[in-house]
Amino acid sequence: MATRARIGIQNEDGTITAAYQHWDGYPGGLGYTLVDYWTDANKVKEAIALGNSSKWGFIIGNKIDFDDRQDPMHELQNVYYMRDRGETDQGPTTYKDEAEYLAEGFNSGEEYIYLLKNTGKTDYLGKTVGEWFYTHYENPAFKTLEEDAINDHIDMLKRHLDMMKERKAA
Repeated sequence: MATRARIGIQNEDGTITAAYQHWDGYPGGLGYTLVDYWTDANKVKEAIALGNSSKWGFIIGNKIDFDDRQDPMHELQNVYYMRDRGETDQGPTTYKDEAEYLAEGFNSGEEYIYLLKNTGKTDYLGKTVGEWFYTHYENPAFKTLEEDAINDHIDMLKRHLDMMKERKAA
């Protein structure tokens, strides 16, 4: 079962450009990937411009066979419906503002929507980076993502480790 999400970026004029993402959209999955690898606004704009995706990885990547799950690039890069599967009408959507994004961002069954904003945050090198915010359809109000994504990811890893230990013990 998929955990659907929408990934957006706030533009300088206040509009938001966003695209759908199908798999692992929860904070410890997609959210963790976003805060860890996707804080450069130009890179995020380039990725969103390619439209709706099956999943986001660590890089935008190049065209690959959408159905070849044995290709190791499937784990590393974004996989898009238009570029990689050849579908049409899968481009990004632009919302007039944050209120419209919150109101309409869940219209394709998304459980989470994410938004990269320029808040003036800097990384450890002093470079300005975007800051991620997210919300869940049950409580549509944006909150900062980083700490929740890291904690959710750690919990996910602990559950995975516990399952590995149980299998070894059996």
